Amino acid sequence: MTFRCKMAVVIVGFLILGLAGCGSSRQAGIPNDVTLQEQSTIPPDTLGKHASIVFDSSAYHFGKVIEGQAYETTIYFTNQGPGDLVIELVTACECTKLDYTRLPVRVGKRSPIHIRYNSSGKEGPQIVDVDIIANTDPIVSSTKFYIDVVKKN
Repeated sequence: MTFRCKMAVVIVGFLILGLAGCGSSRQAGIPNDVTLQEQSTIPPDTLGKHASIVFDSSAYHFGKVIEGQAYETTIYFTNQGPGDLVIELVTACECTKLDYTRLPVRVGKRSPIHIRYNSSGKEGPQIVDVDIIANTDPIVSSTKFYIDVVKKN
């Protein structure tokens, strides 16, 4: 099966399985306001080479936020190669909006993912998985963040 076929299967799987929202337990992420890109063009010098994503942290702790407030931050990852990183999709729950590069990330380069978490309707400790689908092995690279939503008085 070619890389593009594997990528299509993974993306369809995420779209089908991603029907749950944020919560206090691990749940599959679903796309929200993240559009499926048109098929990316993998640079010719990286064809057949996988990239390798290394996050600055395997888990992020963002502390407390009052219910109804939005929390914004940026996390970073590095492409440790050997090929250029081509991101197809970055997902999280429907309460989280993500902004990331649509351009290839060269080997050795660091890149941001901007996170905007909406705490409306949430209460207590929350765990949100952030998954990147790209030309990596395995195809999905993940990190997570923890945030504690305190009820409004």
